[in-house]
Amino acid sequence: MDFRDDGSPVDTGLGPDTSPTVLGRLLWPLSVSYGVVASWRRRRGMARARRLPVPVVSVGNITCGGTGKTPTVEMIVRDLLERGRRPAVLSRGYRAGLRTEDCREVVNDEYLVLAENLDGVPQFPGRERFHTGTRAIDEGADVIVLDDGFQHVRLVRDLDLVLLDSLRPFDNGYVLPAGLLREPTGALRHADLIAITRCDLVGDARIARIRERVEQRFGKIPVVLLATQAIGWEDLRGGEHHQVEALEGCPVAVLHSIGNVAAFHATLDRLVVDRVQDHGFPDHHLYRPSEIASIAATVRGAGLDTVVMTQKDSVKLRGEEFLAPMQGLRWLALRIRQSVRDGRPLYEAALDRALGVYPPSPL
Repeated sequence: MDFRDDGSPVDTGLGPDTSPTVLGRLLWPLSVSYGVVASWRRRRGMARARRLPVPVVSVGNITCGGTGKTPTVEMIVRDLLERGRRPAVLSRGYRAGLRTEDCREVVNDEYLVLAENLDGVPQFPGRERFHTGTRAIDEGADVIVLDDGFQHVRLVRDLDLVLLDSLRPFDNGYVLPAGLLREPTGALRHADLIAITRCDLVGDARIARIRERVEQRFGKIPVVLLATQAIGWEDLRGGEHHQVEALEGCPVAVLHSIGNVAAFHATLDRLVVDRVQDHGFPDHHLYRPSEIASIAATVRGAGLDTVVMTQKDSVKLRGEEFLAPMQGLRWLALRIRQSVRDGRPLYEAALDRALGVYPPSPL
């Protein structure tokens, strides 16, 4: 079997993690309908798309859940800054419920991660991205980066970068609700560049199989490989930073509310961190102090002294109300950085083409 545009199952040749479940097969008729509607919405949106007067770079995916969009957006913004550009990030602000430090906006965890890592780079959350993009340009941006923008086709983009997670590139091959595909895989033909993420967590043979499948169907679209590097641990209570090797062999409890838990687990395993307890919540979950107190009691009861999490989790635990429940334990957040492992010239060329549409405006 091969990729199909109607949401029907595919055999990606990637092992049992992509096999449809019994429930998935039962829900397949709904997936067919969803796929048809998603394809219609894409065609309709593209026909009505509007263009902003500056280059637009989109980072998106074709599956639900975490594929590494936020660190990829950070990587692109850093590259744009090195080129002397003035980027702004547009996001939908999905499941916003957190406030910025000045309390002016209600945002989500991904917004806060980028705010921590990209000091001074403006972000504009909102569903109507043409309007937020216009506002960003009015405030000085000369290039727009769309966070999670592949399905937001009502805005013309000059570079459409689509991410495929090497751990589950097409999930079980079904469109929602039977699987995690947001739209039929045929939508990938609209990508300008495809990036396979988390290549540091899988073997070369698996990457080669994913690449082969993509090239069989979308051979003219360049493919690059992205890797995520762990760069250190941040202590939430004291602010100290530790070398990434500091937890080798250390028994820990894991706290997470992210879209792709398997990727974080794989990263911890690669860092030789001993995962003794796992405390999981839904993606974008807003923690309460009482939950942290309960987790702390469970951790202490098991004789552990360390809780680890992603930065996306840690930005939701910055308030003073969380410090008291954390007493007596180490709460460490893993800091990461995305980079192009293979295909850097292709990535640079795609970025050059996008920026070439409009030269930088004078300050």
